Amino acid sequence: MDLRFSERARTLLAEIHGEHPLDTLVILVGGGCCENTAPILLKNFRVGQGDRLLGEVDGVKAYAAEEMYPLVSATPSIIDVTDGRGSGSFSLEIPRGVRFTLRPLPE
Repeated sequence: MDLRFSERARTLLAEIHGEHPLDTLVILVGGGCCENTAPILLKNFRVGQGDRLLGEVDGVKAYAAEEMYPLVSATPSIIDVTDGRGSGSFSLEIPRGVRFTLRPLPE
């Protein structure tokens, strides 16, 4: 799996981690009801037995739900940040008016 993080995503993760220094931050892709394949940033999330590691940046691990892993892992991708709140997500970045996105890397 070739998973990268944009500079904007890394900066945002560092800011959020600074606000939650004692918590473990985890990104989960898929398996949720609200944002489908949008990465969701959670604190102290208990990773499920079927969740598969996609990558890690600055101590934040990114996982894919078991049913999403074959789809996501086959495509080189980047986690980035875009303006907008998304639709009903409870991801930690949402109060800032931004959201994480997952998209294929340009060829």
